Amino acid sequence: MPEPKRQNLSAKLPAGQPIVIENPYGSVFLRFGGYEHEVGVHSTLQQPPGAAAIEFKSGQQDGNYLIAPRLPEGVTLAEAQRLDLVVYVPEKHPVTVRTERGDIESRGVKSDLDLKTVAGNIAARGTEGTVQAETGEGSIETAFAETARPGSKQRLVTTTGSIVIGVTDRLDAIVRMATSGQFATDYSIEVTRHPGAEPNKDARAMIGAPKAEIVLESRRGEIRLLRRAEYLPTDETPPTPPPR
Repeated sequence: MPEPKRQNLSAKLPAGQPIVIENPYGSVFLRFGGYEHEVGVHSTLQQPPGAAAIEFKSGQQDGNYLIAPRLPEGVTLAEAQRLDLVVYVPEKHPVTVRTERGDIESRGVKSDLDLKTVAGNIAARGTEGTVQAETGEGSIETAFAETARPGSKQRLVTTTGSIVIGVTDRLDAIVRMATSGQFATDYSIEVTRHPGAEPNKDARAMIGAPKAEIVLESRRGEIRLLRRAEYLPTDETPPTPPPR
């Protein structure tokens, strides 16, 4: 197993500038980065001998701050080669994350999140902003803000993975769910069946006032809508990514 190589960088951003992270070579972990409009990135690279180098690229592009490591054109990832990122996100800087099979995890971030992975798992807890999330066979787990932002629409989508969300009774939102799998819920729901279709049923729950909308969609994954009393605890400690 190659010895991990670590690199740190930081950059000052204009207030509110979106952050875009594209990492097809591993996982992305988001953490709250403070109030000073400064993004911090900690990378952990596993680089086998003889493998082509992954170039760590970051900087301004099309009005965004882009973090996008890249292999040379036409080169594929070598066996045991991997790059994981821990990104410290300042308050009110919207974040877009894209991975391939890598997981995406966010804890305590005070910004809107747009998270998408081809087949990894997604987890978001303690977010002070909206969450959009999509994966294929991976799962999605999130604890929504105590009250949803009025007028917002948040959407979580999988193909076959499960979706588990925790909300409070003060959510003030309509929750719409659709799957051919099972519903498990702590709230009363209205279920409509669609024989022969996929997904083959949908459901609706009203939690508080109808000031926002949350959509949970899966072809076959289980959807669980759970009641929680308070925010799940957050951990600001950077994770140690597992080796491939």
